[in-house]
Amino acid sequence: MGDKFTSRVGVLIRNFRIAAELTQKELAVRCGLNESTIRNYELGNRYPDEATLLNIANHLNVSFFALSDPDVANIFSALHVLFDMEWAYGLRPTIKDGEVVLKFEERLPSAGPRPQEDLDSFKMMVEYWARLRDKLEDGEITESDYYKKEIRFPANPIDSNASYSVSLDLNDDDQMMVQEMIENEEVAEALKDLFPDFSYVKRKRKKK
Repeated sequence: MGDKFTSRVGVLIRNFRIAAELTQKELAVRCGLNESTIRNYELGNRYPDEATLLNIANHLNVSFFALSDPDVANIFSALHVLFDMEWAYGLRPTIKDGEVVLKFEERLPSAGPRPQEDLDSFKMMVEYWARLRDKLEDGEITESDYYKKEIRFPANPIDSNASYSVSLDLNDDDQMMVQEMIENEEVAEALKDLFPDFSYVKRKRKKK
């Protein structure tokens, strides 16, 4: 774990430190670390090992799993992934007819602003997933088909320097539409090889 570099953990350390009204130096002293070490963690230049991250979490009075990178194989880490999804997208658990279900609601006021386009797109993708899972349950597709659709979604862009956004046409939940194609016909052809039912709509650029 110590060889893995990431900025996410650093951002979380910084956010929780600020929330605790601690300076980098104060947190470092409490943890028995150098101020420069905390600074490098927060900048993403270094990644703390598990023992150090646990030490920092304890002195910030937060769970180790609230700070660490998501690992859904761990039940506690997986739960924090769900916590994050509620804050980010408003997807929360509730009890319906004695069963736990996930539903979309307005995001919590403290979550801060987020583009409505992001929220709408995420909700559509989850709906796509739900319909795909229903197809598996109804025997319309096999587990292999289900797995292949998951691992290929969304499709990789051909040009890593280009800008792409993915949305779904839920009138036909197996059809994907890729917008902002940057007039790259190769992308559409490549996607058609993966998804025979693929089609796309090219979004016109707005005039500056």
